[in-house]
Amino acid sequence: LGTMSAEVASAVDAGEGSSNGAAPKLSAKQQKLFELRMRMNEGRKMNHMEVAAEKRRATDPEGEAKRQRELADQRAEKKRKDMEEAGEEEVDRRLTVTLEQAEAMEKKKAKKEKGKAAFGWDIFNQDSLYKAHKKRLEKLQPDQEAYEASKAEDREFYRDANSLAHGGSGFQPSTDKLEAMVDDVLERSEKRNKFSRRRPELVEADVDYINDRNKHYNKKIERAFGQYTKVIKENLERGTAI
Repeated sequence: LGTMSAEVASAVDAGEGSSNGAAPKLSAKQQKLFELRMRMNEGRKMNHMEVAAEKRRATDPEGEAKRQRELADQRAEKKRKDMEEAGEEEVDRRLTVTLEQAEAMEKKKAKKEKGKAAFGWDIFNQDSLYKAHKKRLEKLQPDQEAYEASKAEDREFYRDANSLAHGGSGFQPSTDKLEAMVDDVLERSEKRNKFSRRRPELVEADVDYINDRNKHYNKKIERAFGQYTKVIKENLERGTAI
């Protein structure tokens, strides 16, 4: 294989050095070997580019994303120029999307929006509250038929200040619905009690605790008496305490 590669290289060099510029004469085996070498070089180059791109994604993900957007814009601009030179009209990309592709993109977008967690003060806005309400309604399905039947029987279902039917029973939900609502309230209360905000751990912070419970206890002690014991603590750390 090495001898054949040397023959291919010498034949290519000879062809490139010829005065008439004719293509080098290669046998079938030499031509096949030459093509394999070119494919190996191309694969090596692609692997190197992919390794470099993976390193950039790991070290600087935002910069790599920006670079990918720039490359996509460059490819789109090159395609547009090629179409202008060929005399072809630019086709709107939305016109080339099939119905299945459009539905898949819409489902993906809706799933992403549904699973997106609220951040910061956004948990108190109207959209987040409405999403939480819809999520609870998935478990507490209202009995619409019973509600409509009760509304049809009661002529003054929507009472106002002029109504004389005050004190009536009105619409009464079933016992199963009441129990489901109670279970949901208790479940949300339990989740609220278990909820704990994730706090960042500082690696360089002093370790003055033996377990997680002792850690929180020390934080409470520091909040209550830290300002009074600061000087004593510094003297003990320096070894100058009396």
